[in-house]
Amino acid sequence: MSCFFPVAESPQNHQSLFYANDLSQYSVLCDFDGTISEKDVTDTLLNHFGNEKCALLEQQWQEGIIGSRECMHQQIANIQASKAELDSVLAQIKIDPAFSEFISFAQSRNLNVHIVSDGLDYAIQSILKRYNLNFLPVFANRLLHNQQQDWALDFPYANDRCLKASGNCKCQHRRKLTGFQKIFYVGDGTSDFCVADKVDMVFAKDKLIDFCQQQRIAYYPIKNFGDVTAILPELLKAPTENSCLIPA
Repeated sequence: MSCFFPVAESPQNHQSLFYANDLSQYSVLCDFDGTISEKDVTDTLLNHFGNEKCALLEQQWQEGIIGSRECMHQQIANIQASKAELDSVLAQIKIDPAFSEFISFAQSRNLNVHIVSDGLDYAIQSILKRYNLNFLPVFANRLLHNQQQDWALDFPYANDRCLKASGNCKCQHRRKLTGFQKIFYVGDGTSDFCVADKVDMVFAKDKLIDFCQQQRIAYYPIKNFGDVTAILPELLKAPTENSCLIPA
């Protein structure tokens, strides 16, 4: 029987980052796959190293037969690759060119930034490290490896009451954020739906735009983090109650 071990660096204690202080009165939660990264990282790895069962599981998830946590758990178990092979694919995945500038802006304004992803912690850390951004706190599913060809997934941030049955319950992270004047969210897909109505403003791409329109959730449509950096200064000055729906 194979023994699996975490491949990501041990996470630092992020608990204090959830609380506002004299310098940090605003918080930004950011999705990763398709939001910070240009490609969906998990889909890219499955395309390279998965098998035909991965596509069947994806179909079952889209049809609502299984939740995203169960889907990813089984998909990752069907990957066959060495760590070196996995790393070679991760090395080709780029992030939004405007994200580094956004982080510089966030630091200059003492914004509290967290990455909350239903993706893979090691993959996110590996990609961010290439851009010297691996100091950012990452909350994601834990990727495990048996030091051969097999992979597994652990879910340290799962919530049995999660409406989306996600591996990483983003609403749970939102609830931990206390004392902030405003909380913003940047995302693009279905894993962002349940948290979208629990923040002061959403910066939305792709599927998240349609969802916000349908649910009449306050949002700004964006193409990249350059738009976030351009819009945020005014929102930091404006009272929360003046937030309004911005149609695409």
